[in-house]
Amino acid sequence: MIVTTSMLKEKYREYVNPLDKISRDARDNKIFRITRGIYETDRGTEPALLAPVILSPSYLSFDFALSHYGLIPEKVTVISSASLGLGKRKIFINCFGRYEYQDIPAEAFSEGLTFLGNGDHMVRIATKEKAICDSLCKWRIVHNVSELRELLFEDKRIDETEFSSCDFREMSRLAALYRKKNHSLLERLIRKEYNDE
Repeated sequence: MIVTTSMLKEKYREYVNPLDKISRDARDNKIFRITRGIYETDRGTEPALLAPVILSPSYLSFDFALSHYGLIPEKVTVISSASLGLGKRKIFINCFGRYEYQDIPAEAFSEGLTFLGNGDHMVRIATKEKAICDSLCKWRIVHNVSELRELLFEDKRIDETEFSSCDFREMSRLAALYRKKNHSLLERLIRKEYNDE
C-alpha cells in the first residue's frame, strides 16, 4: 500500500517525534521509499505499478511496453514512462528499480491507453500501437520508408509478426497526433504495406 509522510505522521501522532519513527521504519524495511514523501509498505509490489506514483502525469510506455507486448525480444530492466511537460528526460532510482520518464507531444498524451495491474494498483500503459508511436519520438529521425523499416525491424528488433497484428487504423490515427517526421513515415509505411482496405 502506498503511504505518504503526512499519512504516517498522522498514524504516529502519539510519538514524540513521528519523523524519527518514519526514518526507523524505513531503515528497518517496514516501509520502502519510492520517492520523496511517498512510501510503499509491500516490498513485493510489482515495480512497474509504482511508476505513476513517482511522477505524474505519466503512463508506462517505450521499451517497457514494447517488451510487455512481445514486440521486442529483450526483457527490460528499466521502467520507462511517457510524461508531459517535463522538458527533459528524468531518472529516478529506488529499491524497486530504475524509472525513466520522457515527454511526448501533449496532443498525443491521453490517447491510446489501457490499464495494467491488480486491485490495489492499476496503472495506465500505452497500447502496443501507442508504444510504437511514443518510441518513434525517442529514436533517431529517419528520412524515408526504407530507413523506417530498417529502424523498426533491424535496429530496434521489432517482431514483424507481432507488428503485423497491430490495429493499423488506430496506429495511423495516433501517428497523426505527433506531427513528426518519423510518424509521417509510419503512416506512409502503413498505407504502403499494411493497408487492408
